[in-house]
Amino acid sequence: MLSGLLLAGCTSVSPLEQALRLSGNNRVHLEQVLRHYSRIPADSLKYRAACFLIENMPGHGWYEGTELDVYCRWVDSVYAAESYPYRAALHELGLQWPDVCGKLTFHEDIGHLDSTFLITHIDSTFSGAARRPWLQSLTFGDFCEYVLPYRVGHERPRLLYALQDSFYRTNVKGALEYDDSRYDPLLIFHSRPLFAPSSRVVSVFYREHALRAAAMSCQGIAYYCLWRSRLLMCPVATDLIPAYPDRNDRHCWSVMAGDNRVINSREAAANPDKCGKIYRHTFSRHPLPVSTAGEYVPPFFRNPFYEDITRHYGPTSDVRIPCPVSPGLANAYLCVFNDLAWEPVAWARREKGVFHFKDMERGIVYLPVVYQGERVVPLSCPFILHPTGRIESLSPDTNRLQTLRLDRKYPLSHTIQYKNQTFTGVTVEASDHPRFRHADKVGQFGTVSLRQWSSAQISSSRAYRYWRIRSPQQFILAECLPYDTGGNRVLPWGNLSNSLRAAFDNNPLTYVYSDKSDTFTVDFGRPVVLSRVECLLRNDGNAVWPGHWYELLYHDGAEWCSLGVQKAVERWVEFGGVPSGALLWLRDLTEGREERIFTVTNHQVCACGKYQGAW
Repeated sequence: MLSGLLLAGCTSVSPLEQALRLSGNNRVHLEQVLRHYSRIPADSLKYRAACFLIENMPGHGWYEGTELDVYCRWVDSVYAAESYPYRAALHELGLQWPDVCGKLTFHEDIGHLDSTFLITHIDSTFSGAARRPWLQSLTFGDFCEYVLPYRVGHERPRLLYALQDSFYRTNVKGALEYDDSRYDPLLIFHSRPLFAPSSRVVSVFYREHALRAAAMSCQGIAYYCLWRSRLLMCPVATDLIPAYPDRNDRHCWSVMAGDNRVINSREAAANPDKCGKIYRHTFSRHPLPVSTAGEYVPPFFRNPFYEDITRHYGPTSDVRIPCPVSPGLANAYLCVFNDLAWEPVAWARREKGVFHFKDMERGIVYLPVVYQGERVVPLSCPFILHPTGRIESLSPDTNRLQTLRLDRKYPLSHTIQYKNQTFTGVTVEASDHPRFRHADKVGQFGTVSLRQWSSAQISSSRAYRYWRIRSPQQFILAECLPYDTGGNRVLPWGNLSNSLRAAFDNNPLTYVYSDKSDTFTVDFGRPVVLSRVECLLRNDGNAVWPGHWYELLYHDGAEWCSLGVQKAVERWVEFGGVPSGALLWLRDLTEGREERIFTVTNHQVCACGKYQGAW
């Protein structure tokens, strides 16, 4: 994005003049638009709107290429019955596939949009806005940002007023032809079948292959909602988390302009307690890190169309980090731990020997870094920005060592815990008859542990061939471990059926579902005496599992340092010589990618960035 880098380093002239200088031969068209609206005093708002579009135009544009053309024609053919917003969202999805943009030609709007397009667009947008009662109380700034723009993503520019008028007349005119500031125009998205996609997972044609894709992932939903709102002239924006501070992945969702209401309750539920940094995708440009002497800038911070709005979502604090590094480095970043790596989510420029990071969300662990080439170099130890705004450096104290017994590598979600609570009190029955004509109640499961195990002590010393777990509602088992009076596991004889095999395969992520009568029945093939039954319920596979290899690391302010590798023989691992006050990371070297950093306070493991409490 060459124009973005040029504008970032040029501050001696106005943004409008900077944009005009980048327009090349197209400058005559842009100046014609400005002259057109400057002649008539009644067009003063349209002139300001034209200035807004032109000065923020550098960096916006569309892609062209044979591969993209083939893909878009395929989408329009296969999904012809879907609404225009849905197909437009799928078009944008095609640009998300790896390496596709590198083979396409990018055309910047600043050098190609002519005066006829811009004047027609501005006039039709103002005309349409005058007929939409929900826009009458919108500020002019929000109107320019969320209603005026002529594009949503990287689509070829097209005049939208015909589509906008058609959608307005056929879908909302009768319902919204009044002035009610309390009415949320986005509610129509739930009640109008025109906007309901028939499928959230689609087959897309990519490089001569039909691939299944989650078209309605959070990013797909965001583009879909933006297209719907643009055609209805609803002021909607997309907010995003570039990297979760409490788990892997990232997220985006749609909001009303000037408000933080989320489009629907499902999206609201998807937003975590902690976000780290939240940005809004805008049409207007925002400052970028200035790269001096070839200093590396992470990809996210090369896009000028992200506005930091973290302060609108909750309490924040400013963080100042001293700069002990080479004066040649102009920028520093704060990172959160995401997907087994430190991901930058905020930047600050060097000012008087200090990096000043603004509006950082509290209750999160951050690592301040600079880049030497593309290599991340920590400036200091990680730190916790506490909910009170206090900063606590996680500096390891190697003079105070401790021994830790750990049984998880990732915090368990509250959803799994909540769903498994119903297993408490489930009964164990035994019989000599396969249909349990004469069944004895011989045990009852107790409270489900944090590791999602539950145990039932057997009250009978009698031998039975048929045993079952019986519940008033459906349940899911990952493992079922019956024990005899000597403490030895008892397994069913013979080949297990598919409906039973997963409960005895020593794999925490394979499951058996209770049958239609909400029972789980085992035929041991012979009468057996049991002393207890342990069950592992539905879980995330992130508890320490016997047979897996684990490594514990701590951060010393420069890098991760290993405290050793060991094979788990129990449902926990124990490491000695652990420095106090350090940021720790337990790795499962056998399988899995969900791992979280944590600290130990008062002998309690605390998952940083998620919640404070024992795992």
